[in-house]
Amino acid sequence: MQRQIVFLLIALAFLIPGHSQSQQVDTEPMLVHLTTEQKLWPIYLIPFIDKNSGFESSYISKLEKVLQFDLSHNGFTQIVPSSPQKARLSNASDFNDFGKAAEWSSNGVSFVVKVEIKEKKITAKILQAASNSIKAIDTLPLTGNLNQDRRQIHLIADTIQTALLGTEGIASTRILYTFKYPVASQPKPEWLSEIWEMDYDGGNMRKISDDSSGYCITPCHLPAKSGFQSAAFLYVSYKNGQPKIFMAPLKEGAAVRLNYLRGNQLMPTVSRQRDKIAFISDIAGNPDLFIQEFSPETGPIGKPRQIFTARGATQGTPTFSPDGKQIAFVSNKDGSPRIYLLTIPAAETKLKEVKPRLITHANRESTAPCWSPDGTRLAYCARHGSERQIWIYDFSTDEEWQLTSGTGDKENPSWASNSLHLTYNTTGKNNADLYIININQRIPEKISVGNGEKRFPSWEPRN
Repeated sequence: MQRQIVFLLIALAFLIPGHSQSQQVDTEPMLVHLTTEQKLWPIYLIPFIDKNSGFESSYISKLEKVLQFDLSHNGFTQIVPSSPQKARLSNASDFNDFGKAAEWSSNGVSFVVKVEIKEKKITAKILQAASNSIKAIDTLPLTGNLNQDRRQIHLIADTIQTALLGTEGIASTRILYTFKYPVASQPKPEWLSEIWEMDYDGGNMRKISDDSSGYCITPCHLPAKSGFQSAAFLYVSYKNGQPKIFMAPLKEGAAVRLNYLRGNQLMPTVSRQRDKIAFISDIAGNPDLFIQEFSPETGPIGKPRQIFTARGATQGTPTFSPDGKQIAFVSNKDGSPRIYLLTIPAAETKLKEVKPRLITHANRESTAPCWSPDGTRLAYCARHGSERQIWIYDFSTDEEWQLTSGTGDKENPSWASNSLHLTYNTTGKNNADLYIININQRIPEKISVGNGEKRFPSWEPRN
């Protein structure tokens, strides 16, 4: 019993063209080439134009705030504050008139965004001041339901990013997480932990698990085929007493158990190729690293195999490299939990021949690694001083650096598909919250609301 408690403690710590007389309409992407850790481009958002929209002004204001958030947190642009001079330049009454591009440039504005809502349809245009060109965004319908319409705004934000950079935005992505909260009962409160989903900015929170145990943890998306969104996820449930791995659809449908191994199975993760699942199991008497061949259509293939063990040590939180050939994981085989890198051994390889490489040296108690989709970095949490912070390991330089700071522990980082943004959870007594942060700005933004413990975020992958 004591061994199982230690195991769990380490595991869980762990376009419609438009035109004007003064600008030309550019039908090609503007393609402002940016790299990470580069300056943010100043972008000015003109107040939304209401052209017989059919909505109350208060509702339009809510939609505008969603776009403001998106353009402020994409890691490439920053909203320029309004001023009397910029208000005069904007000519907010005419959707096609942006004023003089040179004057925008002289006021420190690189891009200007205009949005018009007309007869319950929304469209946007972007002025690139340097080239005096305009890009128009396809018109989208609105419903008057904020939960639905905010996702249309996210689509516009992502389309703006594509128009500027030629890259996919993350405003339309979603995050899985666990929500733990007390339910009053006698003689003491009973804790429930369920799987929830939210938009990347914290909107549209909804419960997606349907588990009679009421105690689920560590969700992870099943990567989708290229061009599609993820439709299923894995998670750990205590419905049978011991923790077991289940797979469930993100929408309606029943969960199915992944395998029928004895003992505890925890911390599942899926390769981007959708052909392997790594997890931790103590079926052999020690919490060790296992791998399972897998097909999203037919489920597990063959038997899972143990690929690493260390006498008396606990392994945890595996994460696949983007090519699916390596796994980073946590082990306390040398004392304190640290992160090791392992090339997935061939089936005939003997366990004693498997030698993982230590890759974290700056800190002790390093846990919860997550490999960036572009393969260049590993995010993890580690104790630095009295607090646990999010750290980044750079594969190209073999260097580690601290991303977060401040009071309170930060844990369980998860990368967005752009390898620029991360989500993580803080910890606290009976309360924990989710945050997002990006490497360019490095300013955390709280996205969860309400009481209860929100933990183990998993950002939706895109292939």
